[in-house]
Amino acid sequence: MSDTDSPNARAEIIARRLGYSENFSALPWEDLLAIAAFCHEETVQTGAAVLVEGKPADRLYVVERGKLALEKRVQLGRHSTPRNATIDYVGPGRSAGFSTLVRPFVYSTSAIAVEPTRILVIDGQKLRQFLEDRPAAGLKVMQTLAALIGGRYRQAIDTLTYFLSIVSHELRSPLAAIENYLQVMLAGYAGEVTPKQERMIKRSILRVTDLRSQIGDVVDVARMRPEQIQADFCWFDLGEVGTQAIEDVRLAAAEKEVRIKVEPPPAFEPMVGAPRRLRQVFTNMLSNAIRYSPPGSTVTFRAWYDPDAVYLRVSDQGPGIPSDDLPHIFKDFYRAGNTGDVTGMGLGLSIAKKIVDAHHGEIAVENLMDDAGNTGTQFTVGIPRNLNTPEMERRKWQAETEGGATQNEQ
Repeated sequence: MSDTDSPNARAEIIARRLGYSENFSALPWEDLLAIAAFCHEETVQTGAAVLVEGKPADRLYVVERGKLALEKRVQLGRHSTPRNATIDYVGPGRSAGFSTLVRPFVYSTSAIAVEPTRILVIDGQKLRQFLEDRPAAGLKVMQTLAALIGGRYRQAIDTLTYFLSIVSHELRSPLAAIENYLQVMLAGYAGEVTPKQERMIKRSILRVTDLRSQIGDVVDVARMRPEQIQADFCWFDLGEVGTQAIEDVRLAAAEKEVRIKVEPPPAFEPMVGAPRRLRQVFTNMLSNAIRYSPPGSTVTFRAWYDPDAVYLRVSDQGPGIPSDDLPHIFKDFYRAGNTGDVTGMGLGLSIAKKIVDAHHGEIAVENLMDDAGNTGTQFTVGIPRNLNTPEMERRKWQAETEGGATQNEQ
């Protein structure tokens, strides 16, 4: 038996190789030796699954040679077909299977070998116990892990946003051209339009408008941040924004023969917020109500004030939302089980909630049913009346800072 075949020699070789990895490079030699005791080497062939999303996370993998593709299962709504999307590649010195170290110890991605790959396999349960028994080593590993995951997350978000921005730009231009041509035809500038042709053109405009809106929603959900919304806070007329939202959906309501009933307060007061984004909220709420309302029904758009907030409510006479779906209705890409053939990606309400949250407001949904058994859905948005513009926040901070300085001098 040669020296390199002895357990101690093998442990030293593995420990040395672990020291080159992103996770364990900061650990001292004695810690690397201890981890090497429950680590072994494997070679996997092209196409082999090293770890599977959703399965118990019991091993951490360090790539020494070759490459793994990290894949995430993506499903746009529960009725669509799940697909795997590659989100990153793991090469020599990098690791896969971080879920081994954090609860609930379930893999959040799959890892597939894209070429013959040599990996070091570390027993997850023993590694967790080791890091608990040696807090100094555990702190170093978890600090490294946090930085790595943060970097991967930022890279994935930046890549997704960049890709969606390009796709959005490339799609919006031809769609805008199509919509302009249809509007010209509808106005009769290209020749007389028969009633049948008019109906077909109006429906085509609605479909193009829906598609442009969906493209915008996908981009928004990828890059929308509270700070970006709050940077647009200014004084504006809420009544004007509500009127614009109604105009946004007027053609869709007319096409479906749905009446929009408006119940405004006696007078609208100037308020602070992001008017373009709030218009998006109201338009989404009204669009949803019209989509799910039966022909000939009424959608009610009501607004009122209390001392602390302004409230806006959209009520329809549609079928309502299944009770099992209500807790999830504001999640990205979520669609209720009774949507049927109604088009959409399940993003409108999730975007609306993000916008309302950025205003420190609230959005709620409830089903309606009267004594006669008539159903409906009601969405209510509340926006505080004490929001500040960025300039107001700057002055407030300056006053507080100067006041604090004065007290310290005294």
